[in-house]
Amino acid sequence: MRHVNIVVKVTNACNLRCKYCYNQDTEYASAVLPLERLEKFLTMLTAKYDSIEVIWHGGEPLLAGIEYMTRAMEAEERLRLTTGVKITNKMQTNGTLIDRSWVAFFKKYSVKPGISFDGIENDKHRQGTAKVLSAFSLMQKEKVRFGTLAVVADKDYDILENYKFFAAKKVATDFSPVFPEGGAKSMTALDAEKFASDMIALFDYWLYDKEGVGVRLFSSYISMILGKSCRICSNASCIGTFFSIYPDGNIYNCGRASMTQYPFGNIDDITSVDDLLSSDGFRDLLVGAIARREKCKESCELFPYCCGNCSDQAIIEGSLDKAPAFSCYAFKAIFTHIRDKVNKIIEDKVPLTDLNPTMKSIWIDCFSIKGDLEDKK
Repeated sequence: MRHVNIVVKVTNACNLRCKYCYNQDTEYASAVLPLERLEKFLTMLTAKYDSIEVIWHGGEPLLAGIEYMTRAMEAEERLRLTTGVKITNKMQTNGTLIDRSWVAFFKKYSVKPGISFDGIENDKHRQGTAKVLSAFSLMQKEKVRFGTLAVVADKDYDILENYKFFAAKKVATDFSPVFPEGGAKSMTALDAEKFASDMIALFDYWLYDKEGVGVRLFSSYISMILGKSCRICSNASCIGTFFSIYPDGNIYNCGRASMTQYPFGNIDDITSVDDLLSSDGFRDLLVGAIARREKCKESCELFPYCCGNCSDQAIIEGSLDKAPAFSCYAFKAIFTHIRDKVNKIIEDKVPLTDLNPTMKSIWIDCFSIKGDLEDKK
């Protein structure tokens, strides 16, 4: 099945001013992507792909309004009916604008929200903590599935204690190191060794937390170790499997700020996906990424899992064709630790009932043969 992910930067406007925001350089422009441009883009994609995952992004996508988003969902439904292409929706939001109307919208159109929220000290670099916690309660009451993404922005961020905070609220999460883009360029850089050490300590706690919740990074790494491809985008060779459209109609690989150095074209000027794939921007991005990956492939036994890491992070650190030092170190340290732990679980035949519920579900998903399952219970 031919699948593509698209990041719809529906607006750069935002009702918050997070200190580390990589979108600061846009000055939070209020323009909203015209629906006509979006529908043309989706129509082009349905001619080439069998399934499309739409990731609504910003700025703050809820500022586009429910009427706009409802019309977008209706346009998607028309395309589903006429083409048979499967279209699913996620939305990354700061959560402060979620009310009963938005919750009803999420339920009606099966939109899975991801909430950007930093946990215990959310107001240190963000705002709106009380409103987001209220949204958590509302979505849980209405059984809307959602997850969170917490940014590790400084050395004082306690990853383990924040995990416990999310677990107590029964909210799945992930922890992302801040990237030095936008506002974060003026902040003290994170130490890769400390970040990796803190994530390893969290994994050791998480693994046997029977009342615990999912951590996306761990789920991805464990799935890869057990032989199933379940990758986060930074380990997925995403060029050509992701596109991002901005409010002005410009199309790039993804929504990260550095990708704007490699434009694929504007929706007003192109007629097919092949126009994007033959653009100078796509070619230059791909050539640089391939050069990086070839170097990684020759020098690192983890390349099949890492895939040369994220092009955005490589560009931030100075060169598209060189492995980004921070994420390279963190990946190697965290992944090899998790791999050793998983292999030990297999060797010792640790009962699934002793493990984190997410770990248990991944195990069952990866070992689908009943005999294998019985051996590992």
